[in-house]
Amino acid sequence: MKIQRLNRREFLAMGSAAACMLPLRRTAAQAAVPPSRTVTMAIIGYGGRCRQMLPVFLGQPGVRFLAVCDAIGERRAAAKKAVDDYNGNKDCAAYSDFRELLARPDIDALYIATGDRWHARLSIAAMRAGKDVYCEKPISLSIAEGEAVMRASELYQRIYQGGVQRRNVGNFVTAMKLASSGRLGRVHTVHAGMAGMGRSRTNTYLPEQPLPPKDVIDWDMWIGAAPMRPYNEQYVRGGWHQQYDFHGDLTEWGSHTIDLCQLALGRELTAPTRYVPVSETELHAFYPDGLKMVLRRHGFKDSCAIRLEGDEGWVETDDSGSVYVSDPLLLEGHSIRHESWTRPVAHPAEFIACVRSRLRASAPADALHFSHVACHAATVAYHLNRELKFDLATCTFPGDEEANKRLIRSNRAPWLL
Repeated sequence: MKIQRLNRREFLAMGSAAACMLPLRRTAAQAAVPPSRTVTMAIIGYGGRCRQMLPVFLGQPGVRFLAVCDAIGERRAAAKKAVDDYNGNKDCAAYSDFRELLARPDIDALYIATGDRWHARLSIAAMRAGKDVYCEKPISLSIAEGEAVMRASELYQRIYQGGVQRRNVGNFVTAMKLASSGRLGRVHTVHAGMAGMGRSRTNTYLPEQPLPPKDVIDWDMWIGAAPMRPYNEQYVRGGWHQQYDFHGDLTEWGSHTIDLCQLALGRELTAPTRYVPVSETELHAFYPDGLKMVLRRHGFKDSCAIRLEGDEGWVETDDSGSVYVSDPLLLEGHSIRHESWTRPVAHPAEFIACVRSRLRASAPADALHFSHVACHAATVAYHLNRELKFDLATCTFPGDEEANKRLIRSNRAPWLL
């Protein structure tokens, strides 16, 4: 069946009350959903983000988790316990190798919440195996990875929802609507909050430590396609965020804020073509028609901020839920629903609905690929600290060998793209 577009306004109208009522155990109402409507799911990667999101998925009517997977034994056991405690049994299977999980025909969809280096390859493997995918951001560490995810979603006709939940959060939706409705006039400049710019500009190799047994951590599996390096537990305990080999730098926040700016502008399937570093905390990007995108670390009130400026007004919003405007009249008639980014309900609920209906989700692979193209191109310019021109037709920097080399990430066997 060909995937159709979803009318996402149905989900934007959902209240946030459900977020306050996430059940700790499976309810009678959930258990009563007919098997034909039940969506069976599995987890790959039980880190901090999955711990936040698993209760949201478990609380969705007609969803049942059958399996978990993690290369780290302690996390694997914790994930199984969480699912078993919720289901009230000991039936959840636990895997260290995702390939064994993907071979199961009784699993409909996956929630992928590993480190960034695994997102693209796991998504592609899952869709090839016939599974629908909800994957945390970023969807890729390179342009080639993002394009492969996009092609896989189309080729295998799978539902793909990227974990950019602010697309379905009321204050961000309000800001984007003000821009797209024309009430700001001609939008000429947009601002994307970029906390942590430069945190993974380089690699720092930590001292080698004795490698634990494979049932404690499968180090080769954990590393994935990134270049092999000696084991150090600090990488596993969050230190990977500071390593270029494992992290996308400007994709950390750009996968949210650049994506929201492009969505507000109606430019989901394009990207800026000129990138100009200004300082350690700011970079400017320009679309072919001159529209300017400012990527900056400072000057916002809260995390994940966007600001949209037009000839007749401006709007700004962030994770606080507040919406700031140049004129209070711009907000007349707007009822703003806010959800916390830590446990959003509307975005996962939409994914589950799309798995059942086969309608296209609101954060599909093609749109997210292009917002990530902007992230990757900006990261290269920022790391090289010089202006770069980007060709959207070839997704390269014309005539710039040094810059083009940085568009390629490791493709270590056996985890070839």
